[in-house]
Amino acid sequence: MSTQEARRPAKKLGELVEYYEQCNRAEGRSPKTISWYSANLKRFHRYLKSRHLPDSIDRIDTRLLREYVLHLLAAKKYENHPTRPVMTEPLSSASIHGHVRTLRAFFGWLVREDLIETNVALNVKPPKVVTKVIPTLSDQEIAAILGALNATNPGDARDQTIFMVLFDTGLRIGELVGLKMVDVHINEGFLKVLGKGKKERLVPIGSNAQRALQRYIFRFRSKPANPGIDNVFLSTGGNAMTENGAGQMFARLAERSGVHRLHAHLCRHTFATRFLINGGDVFTLQQILGHSTLEMVRTYVNLASSHVAIQHRRFSPLDHLDLRRVKTVQTLTGQRIG
Repeated sequence: MSTQEARRPAKKLGELVEYYEQCNRAEGRSPKTISWYSANLKRFHRYLKSRHLPDSIDRIDTRLLREYVLHLLAAKKYENHPTRPVMTEPLSSASIHGHVRTLRAFFGWLVREDLIETNVALNVKPPKVVTKVIPTLSDQEIAAILGALNATNPGDARDQTIFMVLFDTGLRIGELVGLKMVDVHINEGFLKVLGKGKKERLVPIGSNAQRALQRYIFRFRSKPANPGIDNVFLSTGGNAMTENGAGQMFARLAERSGVHRLHAHLCRHTFATRFLINGGDVFTLQQILGHSTLEMVRTYVNLASSHVAIQHRRFSPLDHLDLRRVKTVQTLTGQRIG
């Protein structure tokens, strides 16, 4: 055995996935990205075991990967999930697309690490992603959400502030719970946000959200459990709020308000769509949201355009014209109108 071969990790898929995870950490990828890659690859590993197929990396070929994609197309949402119940609806095309992207990235990494010679995932084509209309919150739903909260209660005041900041800035929930006190510049009207890829950006915040945030910080924010905690949003025990804790908060708020489809990312969709409807431009929106390309922003452009078309139908001048009265005037005067 050569010295190079001796340095190589074992070529079992499970061990290589662990090695891949270590390399991603060493390269500074975000914990969420690392977790996503690992979860997708572990699902593929479970698939091999369920079919009693060898998990040696040398035995995995393009045909096997395509069979796995077919398996995913027939799978149900949350199938084999450790905590969530299986749903009747199938995996979304976007989820399957993500699994294929993961396999391509993983096998590409194996080639770069000289662990295999060919990226067998390179020619595996993902299914076309179904373009869905991104839902947004209506004025009535926003009023119901805010009306379900008692702004004089410390817990409700925090939850109200979280909702208002997300709705007014379009922050991701991870960006919001990661906000530090030094990142809040209320007088200047912006927040300094650490986004995906550890890229910082400045996000403007409106006057109403500024007042809510200032009120929460000075009147209702819990005392930090220890001096090292500098997060803006804290639990009742003074610990930094987590994404999971924020998700549970939104689930409770959905029940209280009756807006059962409410979740944190829906605030981001609503912000982006309304920003464009209110006259904002796509390049500024891209910068605020922290997108590296305009691809996602185009989705919001399409949604905003659809909203304008719906509004036109509601307020169409011709549809609101009483044509019977126009005909009566024409008959009495003998004049054509228009």
